[in-house]
Amino acid sequence: MNGSTWIQSNWYELGNLLSQVAFLAAGIWFVRNLLRTIRASQEQIGALLKLSITGSVTERHSSSVIAERTLSGASPYWLTPAEPTPPVLSEPAEIGPTRWEVARRRVLVWLQAPMSSDEIVPWRKVVRWLQSPVGG
Repeated sequence: MNGSTWIQSNWYELGNLLSQVAFLAAGIWFVRNLLRTIRASQEQIGALLKLSITGSVTERHSSSVIAERTLSGASPYWLTPAEPTPPVLSEPAEIGPTRWEVARRRVLVWLQAPMSSDEIVPWRKVVRWLQSPVGG
């Protein structure tokens, strides 16, 4: 069996394989461009953060400078962590409800609300109008 008869007998499988390879190549190309764009965006944000932080930060001790130099080798926009400031002791503030408590309360109120009312909701009017026969 030579090559042309094999292609003639298996043309559908060959076309299917070629289309899958084309989709795989297109997917890889898309993901590479997406990751490249995300990386460029991160570098721009890092440069802006570095610019805003270095304007007010003075040089630290020599050990911090050495650590900064080794970390900056990984990326030109690497930000070194700031030295921790001592916590300020203050009066404990009143703590309100957490997000989960608020969400739970809203769900309960929604569940307790009546399911129907006498008035027709505007979106239901649109749905009924779309479902009605033309000219009728």
